[in-house]
Amino acid sequence: MPSFSPLRVEGTIRHPATGEAWEYSVMLSIRNDRGEEITRQVVGVGALHPAEQRTFTLAVEMYTPGSANGPCRSAPGRLPAGAGKVSNSAPAMEPGCPTSPTR
Repeated sequence: MPSFSPLRVEGTIRHPATGEAWEYSVMLSIRNDRGEEITRQVVGVGALHPAEQRTFTLAVEMYTPGSANGPCRSAPGRLPAGAGKVSNSAPAMEPGCPTSPTR
């Protein structure tokens, strides 16, 4: 369990009621205090048809040293959800790890 979540954002998009289906993606970019991009991940959402909607939640979870999750390590053989649609991603981490490896 995370100690707490210092950032949580939720939003909903709705595809226009008329027209063709469009393909959507979520792009997440993480930058350091100098504005340098540390990592970027693109996750495919899929096609939304007229009047369909999707709700997205982004949460930054914080873990304190000594939390019940133990040490973080790379999870061999684990792929993130939607792995076929993830690009520029770091290896999957054990659940409960606060950060992924940097490039």
